[in-house]
Parts: sequence; structure tokens; C-alpha cells
Amino acid sequence: FLYGSHYSTAGTALYFLLRLEPYTSLALDLQGGAFDVADRLFADVASTWRGCTSSMSDVKELVPEFFYLPELLLNANRYPLGSLQDGRKVDDVRLPPWAEGSPR
Repeated sequence: FLYGSHYSTAGTALYFLLRLEPYTSLALDLQGGAFDVADRLFADVASTWRGCTSSMSDVKELVPEFFYLPELLLNANRYPLGSLQDGRKVDDVRLPPWAEGSPR
């Protein structure tokens, strides 16, 4: 138990690893068979960073895979992850400008 405001590390791992099996299936099980609301999915590195650094209730920690497994940023299986409130489709994770469009 790390924080009383949020489920612990299992939820954070599923948040970041959603696009990779077996984590996709585990995330679907957690959400009752459907993907979570698109606005709550890992869709953008910058917005996740902003949330974790500006909100006391956003308590995600990076998973080790973030540092060596660029595939976690790609929706290679083309899961239907929905659309954000602004209409943008959630697919591959949006990267910051310094990544120059490459997850590697």
C-alpha cells in the first residue's frame, strides 16, 4: 500500500504497459472487459509528466520497462483505445519533441 488515493503499483504498471500483452488482457480484466476511458490512458508523455509533477493525487512512478522497451509506446496490435475529449485518437503514445518521433 503506497497511497490511499489510488490503487498501487499494479495499476501504474498496467497504465504504462497497456499496449503490450499480457498487460492488455490484465487491464481489460481490471476495467470489466473494456478499455478505460481514453482520457485516463497513457496517451502522451508530456501530459503524464505534467500530471505527476503538478498534482499531489497523480502518484504514478515510471516502470523499469520505460527505459529499455520502446514497444510500450507503440500500439502495434492496433487496440481500439478510443478518443480523447479533444477528438484526438489514442494510438501510439505521443512523444515529446526531443524524441523526434522515434520511441527508440
